[in-house]
Amino acid sequence: MNRSAARARLVWALALAALAALWFGGLEWRGLFQPDEGRYAEIPREMLASGDWVTPRLNGLKYFEKPPLQYWATAAAFAAFGRDEWTARLWPAVTGFLGILVLALAGRRLGPPGAGPIAGLVLASSVGYFLAGQILTLDMGLSCFFCAAMCCFLLSQHAPPGSRDARRWMLAAWASMALAVLAKGLVGLVLPGLALSAYVVLQRDWALWRRLEWARGAGVFLLIALPWHVLAQWRNPEFFRIYILNEHFARYLLPEHHRPGAWWYFTAILAIALIPWVALLPGVLRRLPARAPDRAFDIDRFLLVWAGTILVFFSASASKLPGYIIPAMPAIALLIGRDVARRGALDASRPGLLLAFCGAAALAFGVPALVRAEVLGDIAIDYLPWLALGAFALVTGGFIAWVLRGTPGVGPALALAFASLAGTQVITVGLHEVDTQYSSEAFAERLLGEETDFSPDPPFYSVGYFDDSLAFYLGRTLTLVAYKGELAPGIAAEPDKYVGSLEEFRRLWTAQGQAYAVMQPPLYARLRAQGLPMSVLVLDLRRVVVAREPGNPPLRPRKRAVLESILGLHDG
Repeated sequence: MNRSAARARLVWALALAALAALWFGGLEWRGLFQPDEGRYAEIPREMLASGDWVTPRLNGLKYFEKPPLQYWATAAAFAAFGRDEWTARLWPAVTGFLGILVLALAGRRLGPPGAGPIAGLVLASSVGYFLAGQILTLDMGLSCFFCAAMCCFLLSQHAPPGSRDARRWMLAAWASMALAVLAKGLVGLVLPGLALSAYVVLQRDWALWRRLEWARGAGVFLLIALPWHVLAQWRNPEFFRIYILNEHFARYLLPEHHRPGAWWYFTAILAIALIPWVALLPGVLRRLPARAPDRAFDIDRFLLVWAGTILVFFSASASKLPGYIIPAMPAIALLIGRDVARRGALDASRPGLLLAFCGAAALAFGVPALVRAEVLGDIAIDYLPWLALGAFALVTGGFIAWVLRGTPGVGPALALAFASLAGTQVITVGLHEVDTQYSSEAFAERLLGEETDFSPDPPFYSVGYFDDSLAFYLGRTLTLVAYKGELAPGIAAEPDKYVGSLEEFRRLWTAQGQAYAVMQPPLYARLRAQGLPMSVLVLDLRRVVVAREPGNPPLRPRKRAVLESILGLHDG
């Protein structure tokens, strides 16, 4: 190995280490935000506590909205490392980082030389992808395995036809699709199928169907994806109706989930998510090579179809959320990486200016807000320095990348990428100053302390509303009163776990001994005015916890609770 090649490898190794530090370093800093982060942390906590790894439950009620792969992984992280914010967010962080590595390695094999590392750097430092790796949702798990499936398919077509490598990569693609299904449902199979079908029609490459290893591939897919679905249906007769009909078809076709968006919604979200690299995209598309020779697989066109399929599919849905577009980002990152590798240099002028502009816009908001601090709440004032520091990192890094725009080598790309990563991470970490508005962490700690759970023995009601993150931080389930929300299917399956009216709650509350309840302050004031005996334990502007009789709440040490959960000594 010559000296320049060794130096290049050292640079990329150091960049990977720095990327890992930035990627995983902020997972612990914020409380779990409501509702998504609270929900996807509480379900694994209950899975670990109950020992039932087949039927997901939220607040003790059956919850078939999503498949279990993330729940299994997070429950395992809780068992191994304890229940905390960083262990709850470990799944999206690990799968996001794995997606970067998969794309970089695939790009390296597919070529041209240098495409893989640049593609990985572009993906990692795109604002939307980075944020998706820091927030506890299921989108990053789907993106990781979808990316793996598509990259393995590309590698199978890149290998000599009929070779052992081609077959192995194709079987790996089938396995990745199965994991994508277990990560977020049938889209893990539908989206690759749609992308491949669109490519075949566009290219008229009908022979491609014969290279998919249908028999062995379907066997691998079913071996991985089918057992949980069969077990879940066997144990829960309502599974098919809720999971398949309601959560897949009805969610896609009907606007009942109240997540509307214009037809251009995901185009705008994708452009924002790709900051700062979106500035390169028009030139990349303009310079795409002409159509590949007959019978040659066209990698660039397939990448366009990959991204376009996701954009069109979710744009047609009646339910729209920003995270749905994340699986399209690896394809665009690889297109950019291949374009940079072909030209041998990165012109960082436009993305550098875009990054600097975004930082300047944040500063333009933050600095005047500090000057007018008297009109802001204390929490917002505490957050503004973090916003200003992150914005300064964006401006500085963008300016450096612009200055280095004509420099050969990877300097401009590294400057741009790490400025984007550092600035976005600082802005994200600073959210711990405002998480009392979106998380129950601080509220629960006022009631429990940091290393205890609320005992599971006395009744604990959630009256008129439900906060998933509060259940997680209390370390126990609550009995819902006069509120169903997204738990309505689970309540229908197990109605005995639900109190349907305030009148029934009053009867239960007055008839039993010590009990506890959480509710919002206006409802507390109304029930108190009606003479319901309640002693306030802790309150803030959003909720209040009360006891039937005065006294300290019953607690148990968290480590003991985790041990009991692992040993199956308590049902949670």
